Amino acid sequence: MRVRSLVLLTAAALLVTGCAGDDGEPDTSPVAGATSSATNGAGGGAATGGDGSEGRSDAESSTSELPRAASFEEVAALLKPALGACERMDTSGSAVELTRADQVRGGKQKALCWYGGQQFTVAILLVDADNSTMEAFHKDRDIASSERVGMGFTVTLVGNAGPQAKASAEQQLAATKLPYLNCEKDFAPHDGVTTIEAKTPGCRYTPTPRI
Repeated sequence: MRVRSLVLLTAAALLVTGCAGDDGEPDTSPVAGATSSATNGAGGGAATGGDGSEGRSDAESSTSELPRAASFEEVAALLKPALGACERMDTSGSAVELTRADQVRGGKQKALCWYGGQQFTVAILLVDADNSTMEAFHKDRDIASSERVGMGFTVTLVGNAGPQAKASAEQQLAATKLPYLNCEKDFAPHDGVTTIEAKTPGCRYTPTPRI
């Protein structure tokens, strides 16, 4: 009887030891799985965030060279070194009402500034702060702008100035270094021409209307 009792006790001890070993294995596997998931998740998140940040940085740096203005006064200040002071600014009346063409390009407000002893006039159009509507408009139509463009505004010579006054005004506007927006699919700049990539793929800012 004693021998049989000892055998039974020994078998029971072995069973307890075996169960403890089985419990030990599952205890460690969930921890290992969680660590792997966390690592993969962090790695994936970092890659996505890195790519997104890098893309935004590139977009911002590509257009950072464009002069920026959000009011008529700020635009006039940008033009002053080349054109002189705005001698008279018209911000009301039929001459500055937004046309359909202005609106589809993102136009918000328009003003007229008189220069050169009021011999010529420059129209200032305030547009979206990021030029998004203007870029989309030109890309959809595969065209280049006829007006000079800054970030948030455009300027163009208007009115009935005489030939000499007009030629002088065009030279003065060229001195502002404000570029044109070009979204033509077949665009191919000449060697040495510097362009600024727009935020809209397929568009860029160029020193002349068409190159």
